[in-house]
Amino acid sequence: MAGYCLAMTLSRGDVAERLGLGEEYAAWLAHLDALGPVPDVVALSLDQTEAELRRLGFAADDARDVIDTRGAIHADPSLRWLFDRAVHGMRLEVGLLDGSRRTPTLPAVLGAPGRLFWVHVYLAALPAIREWHAARGVTETISEDTLSDFGRHVALYRRRTGLPGLDTQWWLSLHFRGALFALGRLQFNPFSLCTGPAGPLFWYPEAPNPALRCGQPALGVHIPESGPLTPSAVDAALGQAYHFFRETFPAQASNVAVCTSWLLDEQLADYLAADSNIVRFQRRFTLLPGSKEADASPFHFVFGTSPAAAPTLQPRTTLERALLGHLADGKHWALRTGWLQLGP
Repeated sequence: MAGYCLAMTLSRGDVAERLGLGEEYAAWLAHLDALGPVPDVVALSLDQTEAELRRLGFAADDARDVIDTRGAIHADPSLRWLFDRAVHGMRLEVGLLDGSRRTPTLPAVLGAPGRLFWVHVYLAALPAIREWHAARGVTETISEDTLSDFGRHVALYRRRTGLPGLDTQWWLSLHFRGALFALGRLQFNPFSLCTGPAGPLFWYPEAPNPALRCGQPALGVHIPESGPLTPSAVDAALGQAYHFFRETFPAQASNVAVCTSWLLDEQLADYLAADSNIVRFQRRFTLLPGSKEADASPFHFVFGTSPAAAPTLQPRTTLERALLGHLADGKHWALRTGWLQLGP
């Protein structure tokens, strides 16, 4: 309680100084400060936190570290100042599909409480997004599948770094705003072409057909790390997406689905079998011209590291051998954008 009371008296300048937040945090702090009076943010109790971590599929070691840092987040007045305003801001933005939340990673010097700061914020915001889902007819299964990406990203952070934490809070803000849904094997976010934080990284003034012009509605397709990308699973996910948005969010429904990913790089077909899951996934999409060199992307998702580590990696699969061999030959991987027609 003492930490909370002191937090109420701090200015954003005080918080910046106490936590060592430099100029790169100034816009975020100003945004938090401008939210106006912050209602008393009641964090989840210990029992509630433990129950939510189990429900979200957090690994035991991740759950333990989240529990261990609860006290540090709530007792430090400066962290509490950030926490209350970040949670308040997230609650205000539930249901807003456009725009991108400011969710900067805190300085490494803050240790585990800093690395897990956004985990605690999202845990406190869970009731708001769950209520929003329920009020709009999102089934409990879809809601749970969507939010379980939270625990998976925390686990991936540990796999990459060996430490507890989260650095993809910008991505999870889509889940907690109601702007993304897990539908079977894939994830989908409704947006307008040429806009949105999770849309294609490049687009074209002269689209190949009217449905692909800037401003037209579309569903972004995303591929979480959650098992094989089998044709039957992809078929089911695309079919579910077609019906889900028409039935639950008709204003966001679209027959056009777009995907920007290294998995659409046609160079992969030079190394993988024609009937492999990845190549069959690629063939569903019509590629659009243009690409963005992105060696880091496949290395991040497949190896959990950067291309700089390539000489030390031992490939175990055809895909891993392809990723490493391609770079060893002086070539590069790219992000490509493709589109497909949903429904009849």
